[in-house]
Amino acid sequence: MDTIQFELGGGASIALPADKVASALFERLQQQHPAQPTRYKIGEYLHGQGGIYAGDIQGDDGVLYGLAIGKEQDIGKAKWGPDGERDLSEWDGPGNTNRLNRADHPAAYLAAQYEVDGHMDFYLPARREFLIAMANVPKLFGKDSYYWTSTPIGSSSAWAVAFESGLVSLLNRSYEFRVRPFRRFTY
Repeated sequence: MDTIQFELGGGASIALPADKVASALFERLQQQHPAQPTRYKIGEYLHGQGGIYAGDIQGDDGVLYGLAIGKEQDIGKAKWGPDGERDLSEWDGPGNTNRLNRADHPAAYLAAQYEVDGHMDFYLPARREFLIAMANVPKLFGKDSYYWTSTPIGSSSAWAVAFESGLVSLLNRSYEFRVRPFRRFTY
């Protein structure tokens, strides 16, 4: 007869028949209801997620993502980067940042270096991700400067967001604007 040994601590242990353990575990799993996705309150700090919940975005890949915004108002100002890069996503900030995460693209590089709560997957948000933040949590952003997105437009401009006016503008990549890191998670 096969047994499974469980250590109980303090040198004590118990050996139970493997078939009985498997049967009890299987029965218990069948009794449990599937967990419902956690729903967060807009503007709530998400302990363990590294940021403030800004809402959800439906990706072009069909996945629903939650957006967490780095808790600091911004982590500095930087230029977007050199002319050239133009085929990046309107919604996929992590994908864009992975392509731009070099010293010659300072805004994306700065966002990718941000780390909090053990998370090292922050990124420069894409234009549509920033639109979610503008709609849901505009008070979390400074009003005296634009914020860079990771979405270029043409070969010499990129989208930037101004929270005071609500403008989303295409601006020259050589300007220095604020950088605010985001991260996303799935339910």
